[in-house]
Amino acid sequence: MIHLRVVSPPDVTPSLVPELRTEPAVMNLTVLPGAVSNPDGDAVQFDVLQGAANEVIGRLRDLGLDQRGSIVLENVDSSISALADRATARRGRFQQFTPVWAEVEARIEREGSFPPSWFALLVIAGLIGAVGILTNSQILIVGAMVVGPEYGAILSLAFGADHPRGWPGAQGLRPGNPPGLQSH
Repeated sequence: MIHLRVVSPPDVTPSLVPELRTEPAVMNLTVLPGAVSNPDGDAVQFDVLQGAANEVIGRLRDLGLDQRGSIVLENVDSSISALADRATARRGRFQQFTPVWAEVEARIEREGSFPPSWFALLVIAGLIGAVGILTNSQILIVGAMVVGPEYGAILSLAFGADHPRGWPGAQGLRPGNPPGLQSH
């Protein structure tokens, strides 16, 4: 489950709240009119099931809340709610593992770009892993995990390939960009 804290301009809130109320994956909706400053607006907080988070965040962006207000995501580690359990059961078991792409994008932007050596290690690990699969060699699979960079690089490439604003992963191919530093 994901908890969202949204600052909504007062002119957007009347269209936002009914939309959230009709979404079955949204729970614990709280609206505090005029409670937020910098940016000024209404505080709207709610929980959304992991599998529906991308769609709900997309609607928030369509309303311009990422530009005129703010959207903050927090992962909920534990939830004791029969309502949430029933909603999760209706949506399917595997939707709880759906990545929240807004969170992935924010993490990529925060952690910066990857140097060319990062991609070289990724390719080498992929080749070692492929040979390990073809030869059914467990030691090669472990070797691929040892050689390979962290999973974040793979996630960055997958996100970049499907990103509507181009391919932000390309900036990691430029020499001189150490991991963890942004190159804007």
